[in-house]
Amino acid sequence: MRTLTWKPIYSNLREAFGELSGLYGHLYYLAFGQMPDGCDDSCKEDFERREKKCPLREGTLYASLAHAYYHLNLAWNARRTSEERAWNFSDEDAKRWDKFPKTKAFADLWLPKSDVKNFAGEMHHRKSFNVTTVRVGVQLATRKLQILCYLVAKEVGDTSSWSVRPEGLEEKVGSQPLTENEFARRLHRIYAEMNYAWNSRNDKTFVRQRQAVLRRRCFSPFFMVDC
Repeated sequence: MRTLTWKPIYSNLREAFGELSGLYGHLYYLAFGQMPDGCDDSCKEDFERREKKCPLREGTLYASLAHAYYHLNLAWNARRTSEERAWNFSDEDAKRWDKFPKTKAFADLWLPKSDVKNFAGEMHHRKSFNVTTVRVGVQLATRKLQILCYLVAKEVGDTSSWSVRPEGLEEKVGSQPLTENEFARRLHRIYAEMNYAWNSRNDKTFVRQRQAVLRRRCFSPFFMVDC
């Protein structure tokens, strides 16, 4: 099996992590009126300006998640290509690589084609959504992506950016090389949490235990570029 091109993978994962981290901070600020641990006053001022200028609504939530999906898709779909091609891909490559993965590792996250047709035109850019359900999904996706970034950083030798072992990473896992199967497993969990965040945005109540399986498996058709 060809060695994975870890540097482009790492770059795309970091872009997605930056997007999700910013989104989580914004959602946390909306929910509690303050920033999560680790953010300084400048972050709060930034979110206050952003919320005043462009309030976080369903449309902007979609745009933020779509940006994260895009980079995660690139990280996976271009994982085996040459590094030169991964950095300088053609328009044809982009059309294939920015789509949600169709490999078996992610098959359970797809909606049946019949359901995709039924859900067409579902989004109406509502002014509000359930901040709690979305925030929890984005928070879990961000934590899991942080761990994956740390593991990939070790593969590319970038220990400066991720010098602190993320919370929740087992010692034995962090000391082993990252395999393609493990990469797929961890990426699947990130996608699942992002799916949950988007697909539960209009839930009127927050009952994660009851809805978790359904929402994680219900991949939104709006992020399926090739439906």
